Amino acid sequence: MFADLPGDYSWTSDLIAPDDEVRHRALRRQQALVATAAEALRRYNGVWAQAGTPAPSEPHLVAQMDQARADFGWHRDQSLEGPVEAFCLSGPGDPAAELLYAPYAVLSLQWETSYPSEWGARESWMWSPWTGKEVLLRRLDRGGVPDPVRSQVADLVLAAVRRPYRCKDWMYAPLVRHIRDDAFVSRLDAMLDADDPLVRLRARFVGQVAAHPQRRVKRVSWRRWLADDA
Repeated sequence: MFADLPGDYSWTSDLIAPDDEVRHRALRRQQALVATAAEALRRYNGVWAQAGTPAPSEPHLVAQMDQARADFGWHRDQSLEGPVEAFCLSGPGDPAAELLYAPYAVLSLQWETSYPSEWGARESWMWSPWTGKEVLLRRLDRGGVPDPVRSQVADLVLAAVRRPYRCKDWMYAPLVRHIRDDAFVSRLDAMLDADDPLVRLRARFVGQVAAHPQRRVKRVSWRRWLADDA
């Protein structure tokens, strides 16, 4: 279904480049694609409003609507949203889609981790980045973490343990059952000696999740664990 996504997405890796000039160039490209897609969507909705229906009969309105729809889809798919959505809509039984698009999906999470203000800017996405983050983390939990991105996802989980809480961060915890191994547990154990007591608590909680992968982690699991621990 997504084999025909347009373009070369290699430029998106620059969204997490440490060099400001390189990163901002990629950011401008991402935001320009989003802006053009948004303008096309406004044109589409304008034709709909003029016709009073999403299926007008007048040939000139049909042509305008078709062009706006095509412009919207092409520019949005050219942005990072294209491969991220392709991954989220793919199933675990579609290894080709996972191989193609999982690295870009994880890149979007790395972008939020490293440069949250640029990732979360209104101009960087068509719709809520927090909803996108939730959908992506749920897909990784339900469909599993593909082998080529396991180490990157492990890094993301540990980064979430260390940092102040961000929206939807609790959804990293369920991924532990997909990535736990001796190396991950060793890195997690090192956090038990962190200076920040909250980091130590989180590390203990995630350690329990790793030790009991059969238990489902929900939004309330952390608070229930804290209450039981107390």
